[in-house]
Amino acid sequence: MNALKSVFAFCPRCSVAEPRIRSEREVVCPSCGLRFFFNTAAAAGCFLFQEDQLVLCVRANEPGLGLLDVPGGFIEFGETVEEGLRREVLEELGVEIGELEYLTSQPNDYPFGEVPYRTLDLFFTAKVLPDAVLTPQDDVSEIFYCSILELEPERFAFQSTRKAFLKLLEKKREIL
Repeated sequence: MNALKSVFAFCPRCSVAEPRIRSEREVVCPSCGLRFFFNTAAAAGCFLFQEDQLVLCVRANEPGLGLLDVPGGFIEFGETVEEGLRREVLEELGVEIGELEYLTSQPNDYPFGEVPYRTLDLFFTAKVLPDAVLTPQDDVSEIFYCSILELEPERFAFQSTRKAFLKLLEKKREIL
């Protein structure tokens, strides 16, 4: 709640000082009655495979600068999760992806600036063509290829991605 106090020092409608922080997700202005809710934001990520290699991104920005992540990001207004994920992969790696297969969803805390965003991250798997040329773009500093069985979950920037990766490992081991 302290994070909300620093973000909402004044009411965005009437500018009264220190609106009430009613809960971790609700701000209420005692002067004009504005009620503002922080709702969960939708985000999606993709465990992308090129042949037998897992394709990961190295984050170019905070949060998680220099750590591993899956391509993906926030879903924009008016997009389906699948449309948003395909857009994000194209923006970050410069490639289109094949069929999406749902893996799992995980809640996440995404601290950006001084705003504590709560997200629901939906994870999928997909493939890119074997001859596709992936290029780091947007907020990706480099592309990291690895075998799924050689990757330590702690290398991921976010707890939600670590948990989704463990689900992916579990699924892959069932197949093997």
